[in-house]
Parts: sequence; structure tokens; C-alpha cells
Amino acid sequence: MNLSRNSYSHIKSFEDFENEKMKLYFQIKLSEKKLELRYIELVSFLNPMRFVPFLVNSWLTPIALSIKNIIIGFFTKNGTNCSNTNEEKEEKSN
Repeated sequence: MNLSRNSYSHIKSFEDFENEKMKLYFQIKLSEKKLELRYIELVSFLNPMRFVPFLVNSWLTPIALSIKNIIIGFFTKNGTNCSNTNEEKEEKSN
């Protein structure tokens, strides 16, 4: 322990000591509560009832978008071909 860094040099009386003791006690309790809160957040995130739908949703969203783009691309290509064939039929009839 490094004695040159005495963070308790402000303690001059028993009352200062009690105050510092209470401050440290509350700091420990606060740290414990923060740790418990993080643990609860992690457990709730890793809960299978929530975690599995989250994973499925995150995997299916890109797949669904690519399928949507393929379908839209198919119909837009098909739609332009149909309009071209209609124009060709009109040109041939003239």
C-alpha cells in the first residue's frame, strides 16, 4: 500500500471517521445495486422467451428483404417485357 497517497488525510476526528465510514458503506451498496441491475438486465436479455424471437427476427429481416427485392425485380422485369411485347404487337399490326 502506498502511504504517499493518503486519501484519508482529511479525517481529523472520530466524527470525520464515522462520516467516511458511512460514505464508503454507501458507495459499496451503490456498486452492489448497480451490479445487481446489470445482472437482471443480462438475465432478461438472455431469457429464451425473449432471446430466441430477437435472434429469429434479426436473421429473418435481411432474408425477407432479399426475397422481397427478388419478387419486385421479377415483376418489374416481367412487367417491362409485357409492355414491350404489347408495343411490338401494336407495331406489327400497323
